[in-house]
Amino acid sequence: MFLLDNSESRLDFPEYLPEVFTPGFDPPPAVPKPGERGYDSDYGHWINTGCTDPALVAAMSWFDKGSPDPAKNGSVSYDNDADFGTTPFFEPDKFYHARGRRIAWAVEDFPWSLSAATSSLDASSYIQGRCYQVTNWDSSPNWYNSPVMKECEQCLATKGWWRGPLITAKTSSWFNDDDFPPTRKLSITGQEPPPPEAYRKWIVSGRVLNVRPPKFVVARKVLKEIINMAPNVRMGVATFGKDHGWFDPPELLSELRPSCDLSFPTINEAALDRPLLMKAVNSTQFRNYERSTGEALFGLGGYFSSQKQDNKWKNWFDQPLSPGYFGWPGCCNGGTYDNADTGQEGIYYGVTADEWLKAPKWGTDPLTGNPWYLPGQPFENGDSNRRSVCFSDQTSAVIVLTDGAPRYDNTVPITRMMEILKAHGAQHPDGALLTFDPSNPETNANPGGVNYCHLFGATQQDCDYTAYNWPTGLARTNKNFMDDVAFFLSRTDLRGDMTGSQTMRTFVVGYGDSSPMLQSIALAGQGRFYRADNPVALRDALMRTLGEIRAPASSAP
Repeated sequence: MFLLDNSESRLDFPEYLPEVFTPGFDPPPAVPKPGERGYDSDYGHWINTGCTDPALVAAMSWFDKGSPDPAKNGSVSYDNDADFGTTPFFEPDKFYHARGRRIAWAVEDFPWSLSAATSSLDASSYIQGRCYQVTNWDSSPNWYNSPVMKECEQCLATKGWWRGPLITAKTSSWFNDDDFPPTRKLSITGQEPPPPEAYRKWIVSGRVLNVRPPKFVVARKVLKEIINMAPNVRMGVATFGKDHGWFDPPELLSELRPSCDLSFPTINEAALDRPLLMKAVNSTQFRNYERSTGEALFGLGGYFSSQKQDNKWKNWFDQPLSPGYFGWPGCCNGGTYDNADTGQEGIYYGVTADEWLKAPKWGTDPLTGNPWYLPGQPFENGDSNRRSVCFSDQTSAVIVLTDGAPRYDNTVPITRMMEILKAHGAQHPDGALLTFDPSNPETNANPGGVNYCHLFGATQQDCDYTAYNWPTGLARTNKNFMDDVAFFLSRTDLRGDMTGSQTMRTFVVGYGDSSPMLQSIALAGQGRFYRADNPVALRDALMRTLGEIRAPASSAP
């Protein structure tokens, strides 16, 4: 099962567009007027704009519109998937609104080029029109045919990109971004405030984007390539789930394919339906402000369980779990600190009656009248041929493709999982028995549990991170539970209807990120971690991961 990180951060460029400038280059008028460089207007501050500053030109030298090499001139669309219709990602000779960190997104940015669902684009080959959209088509004498508009048009025609105005406190609310000022973003989501580049408006050609596409486009295209070539393996696609309040079940975009009867002795290609799986990848909406890796893994453990056959997941995790200790979730006496960012009460941490078994929900938004849908906890289909685990010697695994450490995670039944593991004598990779003591977590110096961050150039306390991550436990060295989840799933028989031990391994591919927690998750999940910093390395990492999965489980680290 491919677990594709669909967090909003995936919209960012792997490398931000440059904010560098040459001091004193082409200085604006001492008292700039509307339409002149240097003027701080409702549309932004027109400072350090253009395409001729030597420092900026040098920083953009990775792109060359006039180069004969498509790898530098961007003449080939990066993802020309017919599933996107007539608007591939990206059309070389059309222009897109951007920010220094991402393509401008309809939900937060104005003007924008990426749809709210992140699945389609607004592009235009009309250079003058694109430039004037930055001022919302203000055709007054101050702006029509003004120096900054001429600069924009000339840059797009000659360079294929233009660095436009900077959003400041003086920028009108109609023309800034929803996360400006940065403290607003922080207060809403608890995320790190965006860097200064986030508030620089750009217009770039599709050629620029084809040379350096955003992370979500790279991840989506590379994953489709892997799905299209992976030999003799059942595959499915999932993403992090939508916000249910506490535990957020993953969203299953495609169950494992093909069915059991068409998977032996070899995979039936027609039934595998690779185009359908690739369409599932294309349907991913990259707009989740959480990066709930642990919760998603826990939910996929339910998918690989025999719940439909014998209620195994329900027997384990039906409420009340009553952990009995403050800070360890589950009805009816769990709880943790209140959220310092939003004030959300921690006393209700993981106490919903159906917390770990949530069914899908439908409703109507009272403000907009639009229908909404929340996918529930995924379980395998009741049809015996559409089970997640077909054979007793099957290797079941999740490959997490992500670009950062988990965030707004941790609503998982940690105490119950540890009880099950201890009862079966679970061992760490070095052979030591698992321990877990949830009593008095704030003062307990040795709570046990799973934390391997000290093996990856960090300390266990480094993986106790709480900034921009809530809820968390209270015990030092085990405040975050993502690696505990992977440990549980890789060492616990998830099925009572088959011989042998049916476990689920976890592999992690970090795109541009090698956070110690990601590496701890992979080790705990009896998988492996790979970091990839470019599309080629990402493709190689996913192929190597598939090779690891197909090898005997005993070869895992």
